[in-house]
Amino acid sequence: MKISYRSLGLIAIIALIFYMSCSSGDEPTPFDCNTSDLAIQFVSSTNPTACGVNNGSVQVSASGGQAPYQFKLDNGAFGSSSAFTNLGGGSFVVTVKDSKGCEKLLAAVVLSAPSGPSANPPTILSQTSCLTPNGSITTNVTGGQPPYKYKLGSGAFGSSSEFSNLKAGNYIITVEDNAGCTITINAVVPSNTGVSYQTQIKPILEANCIKSTCHDGSSALPNWSNLSTVQAAAQAIKLRTGNGSMPADQVSTGGLPQNLRDLIACWVDDGAKNN
Repeated sequence: MKISYRSLGLIAIIALIFYMSCSSGDEPTPFDCNTSDLAIQFVSSTNPTACGVNNGSVQVSASGGQAPYQFKLDNGAFGSSSAFTNLGGGSFVVTVKDSKGCEKLLAAVVLSAPSGPSANPPTILSQTSCLTPNGSITTNVTGGQPPYKYKLGSGAFGSSSEFSNLKAGNYIITVEDNAGCTITINAVVPSNTGVSYQTQIKPILEANCIKSTCHDGSSALPNWSNLSTVQAAAQAIKLRTGNGSMPADQVSTGGLPQNLRDLIACWVDDGAKNN
């Protein structure tokens, strides 16, 4: 069979496109945050002076990891300041991030206004089922003027202090007492789904990502045949499979099916374990 120069050119172009779609320039340099000694410490806090007055504050500090550090309060944006002001009553979560992208959080920093309701640390149950969310948050509010009303995020107020069927993640609960005084409770539902690397995640990588010249150890790309390399890049893998930009040869078709994305996210949120 004769192969024309045109056919050879087409083959070369296809090969080049494949190589470029899986080039090392697409890959972030991995760092295993499980080995980081990054830590966050509570320094001080000031309670608001009255219900509805936002003049409370929280101060934290960071150590370990790799400076410089950035800090954020609850679901806000990261910034350079480790002090947060103009706060009302409630329970807050402060997160620190270092220059390697590793994060640590300080949960249940409580501020209380005189005569207003006070948010004690909530009872939190982890998400233990990956594809069927089953995490929960039960608030523990005292003071102020009962009865209390509760709402999760932008939902409607109700009488129940418990919110269930939650995925792992950050949540904001607003509590209002009978006098109209409100506090916010910020809580993090952990992930403990037990998704297995050996029986669930490794087969996904082998079928979709570990291919000739692409994550198989034959090029400059990270070799995802090695668990330690996958663990070091776990957050990047979760991000890119989640947004459909990985695997590169499936971008045009929308990326991995949602159930496979969820399994990867659960395994990473569990701590990218060797299980």
